[in-house]
Amino acid sequence: MESHRLTDNVNEISENVRAYIRLKTDLLKLTLTEKMSLIISAMLISIILFLVFLFVSMFISVAFIFWFRDHVGPLYVGALIVAGFYLLIGAIVFFMRNGLFIDPLVTKITKILLEEENEDK
Repeated sequence: MESHRLTDNVNEISENVRAYIRLKTDLLKLTLTEKMSLIISAMLISIILFLVFLFVSMFISVAFIFWFRDHVGPLYVGALIVAGFYLLIGAIVFFMRNGLFIDPLVTKITKILLEEENEDK
């Protein structure tokens, strides 16, 4: 009788351990899914904002070129001024890329991945 009860207890414990492992695995999957969705949404927002900035800067550049032609000088000089401006901005961004892009991106991803879960939720 005693060994039968002990076997039942061992079986119950092993079932509880399996259930616990399944629950922990499910929690890990859900946590990973949540964190990846936060990272992907942050990247998509960044890409959309970059594209909006790109189109706005393109229209401003074209407007400057035509304004320059009408008020100051030839069209190609205005285009060269705009090209020089973008070359200068590109060089500045290239030399400051760590501080402007890489460090904030790494910080944001690290914050998302290592954020502790609140038990109050």
